[in-house]
Amino acid sequence: MRAQKQRIPKPTGILLWVYGVGLAGMLLPFSSNIFRMITPLNLLFAAAFLFWGRWPARRVIVTGLLIAIASFFVEAAGVNSGKIFGVYSYGRTLGPALVNTPLIIGLNWFLLIYCTNVISRQLWECLPHGGDYWYNGVLKSLFVIFTGSLLMVSYDLFMEPAAIRLDMWSWECGTIPLKNYLGWFFFSALFHTVARITGEEEINNRVLPLFVVQLGFFAAIDLYYGLAV
Repeated sequence: MRAQKQRIPKPTGILLWVYGVGLAGMLLPFSSNIFRMITPLNLLFAAAFLFWGRWPARRVIVTGLLIAIASFFVEAAGVNSGKIFGVYSYGRTLGPALVNTPLIIGLNWFLLIYCTNVISRQLWECLPHGGDYWYNGVLKSLFVIFTGSLLMVSYDLFMEPAAIRLDMWSWECGTIPLKNYLGWFFFSALFHTVARITGEEEINNRVLPLFVVQLGFFAAIDLYYGLAV
């Protein structure tokens, strides 16, 4: 019998199509402004992609609300004081704002924490471990918190240059400070700790495709503008 070709799952195919169109729209001069205006819809699409057809557990919803609200206030304090991440200001791309902070930013934090939490737990399962349950439980939590936070900072390394180009936000003197990445790691670790304490649901197989596609999206924008210089 002839071996069947592996097909890309339909949700992942839709994900690739949406981000492919979005990337082209962001880079083409005649459509760039329009696609920047609808950027908040992309975050809503990402949430729908993750949870469509599989409503998350109540504890995940509660955790998501806690992280979204807390991260909004962290960002508001940061942008208005310049003391948490450095001196920066938001542009118009992320949509309506309150106290100089886009309302959608909390959703972005939650989605990233959710994704890096799941990926970190998947990485843990790939490692050899056994023995005492309590010991492994503590070790797993430390691994997930540290690895998840490291993934968040790695993601931010690609996102920052692209975000500046897309008028999501801008930095004083056009320089991304080290304080930004340290702040990202600290609050990522804090929010990952909250996620571990409040509890998690089973592995969501849509997380890895979304994280990789988003990372590729920002990397492509970085590469495009880097070559254009």
